[in-house]
Amino acid sequence: MSDDRLTRRDLLRRAALSAAALAGAGTPHVFAAKSKQQTMKYRVLGRTGLKVSELGMGDGQVPIIHRAIDLGVNYFDTAPSYGEGWHERMLGRSLVGGRRAKAIVATKWYGGSADELVKQVEASLKRLQTDYVDIIQIHGAEEAKAIESEERWEAFQRLRKAGKVRFNGFTFHPESTHLVDVAIKSGRYDTMLAFYSVLTAGQTGPAIHAAAKAGLGVVAMKVLQPAVEGKASEALMNLRGSAYHKSIQWTLLDRSITAVNIGITDFDQFSTAYEAIMSPMTLAEKEEFEQAVARLAVGTCHLCGTCLGQCPAAVKIADVMRCLLYHDGHRNFAKARDTYRSLSVNASPCGECTECVVSCPWQVAVRTRLERAHGLLA
Repeated sequence: MSDDRLTRRDLLRRAALSAAALAGAGTPHVFAAKSKQQTMKYRVLGRTGLKVSELGMGDGQVPIIHRAIDLGVNYFDTAPSYGEGWHERMLGRSLVGGRRAKAIVATKWYGGSADELVKQVEASLKRLQTDYVDIIQIHGAEEAKAIESEERWEAFQRLRKAGKVRFNGFTFHPESTHLVDVAIKSGRYDTMLAFYSVLTAGQTGPAIHAAAKAGLGVVAMKVLQPAVEGKASEALMNLRGSAYHKSIQWTLLDRSITAVNIGITDFDQFSTAYEAIMSPMTLAEKEEFEQAVARLAVGTCHLCGTCLGQCPAAVKIADVMRCLLYHDGHRNFAKARDTYRSLSVNASPCGECTECVVSCPWQVAVRTRLERAHGLLA
């Protein structure tokens, strides 16, 4: 939400939230009035049959997660790599005392033999303080061999038989959209966590719709991309309402999407996301939002992956741009930094390059962004 558009109600809400966050134990009263008037909505996650809240959380500390559960949020996504296991531990501490039964937990695994994959999940279960996870997902699938892996399928079946996992899923970014068809044809996957926003709908939308039609449950991530990329744009600042709200609401108009997964690190972010869920977008607002986003398309990174392979230094441009999204949009500075530092090739070679040869169809100032990312996150 742009600060120069704050109403008196917004200022009062922010003041209350800041006080609650500082008080810690005082947070339960926050959102109480709204929760009496409106309740969380749920959608069925494909063939899993799970009823998932339209708002899912990708981050969050214990008091925020507790309040989210109180307000009906039940989908929580994590991964061993988030904070080097810190986020799984935080979520685990949040779900003790009877709250685990109210939560649908999705975590991720990586590569390796069947035995290694089983050990990865067992380590996650220990950090999460639970006997099982509802969904285990390939983290950032990039190649067909990861989707079709017999070792992975064997590990999943062993874990499912032991009652340690329930459903099989994968996550992907726009440059890997072709893998959705591979997953559908395999018949082995129940869910997917997909990069989806009004900016990437043309690229990932058809695959998402095909997956939903085939029975896969689809959760959308990175839905705030338009609000982040357009936060300095007059086109989005002149909207009737917050671009942050509109980005979430626009995504949920698509019935192929079960939920939006939002990275939330403080009560203010949670409040804003919750408000967006409680106020569905009208057709007139949808048209206005799409027109505004179309006006800022040129010069805006769509994370489309067209830049892949163009850099002679093999800089992972799309991955670096995602790190900027974590930093600028989600305000999750730790995740942005950790993800950036984990890249096999970050943007450090840009400082030695005399001229950038990467051609972006959206006319993004690629080198400027990469240098900024390196300065912020290296």
